[in-house]
Amino acid sequence: MNYNKENSSFECKIADQMKRFTRFLHLFFCLALIITVLMTLVIFFTDFYSIFTTGNVSTGTIHALGALLILWTLSELLNSEIRHLRGEPIRVTLFIEVAIAAMVRKLLIHSSEGISLQDGSMYLASLLVLGLVYWLLQPRMQQR
Repeated sequence: MNYNKENSSFECKIADQMKRFTRFLHLFFCLALIITVLMTLVIFFTDFYSIFTTGNVSTGTIHALGALLILWTLSELLNSEIRHLRGEPIRVTLFIEVAIAAMVRKLLIHSSEGISLQDGSMYLASLLVLGLVYWLLQPRMQQR
């Protein structure tokens, strides 16, 4: 292909605009994550308060632990966004960690409410596959 200076400067301008837009988008992600963390903190404290008001300690504790898992996940996502804004790449394993935390939370919540053997087996199999993928990717990611 033949590139002249006009095309390359135009392409550079478009690339610069796209870079600015994605930076704005990642700042938006950070703001959205902060808002989500605050809302999840409300859920956690509501679950924690319900332990004492309803007297159902086991279910309330499991729900509070589920909210803590979400908070941990959000914290990891927020840290990843901060690192990305500083120029570091986003780790692929982060998304697997998020999926593992979500599956563990789902399993915790459903086990307190009663879960069928088929559903429980499906969640456990999903966790096994996610754990295997995480284990396979982890050594490769640490070598970089």
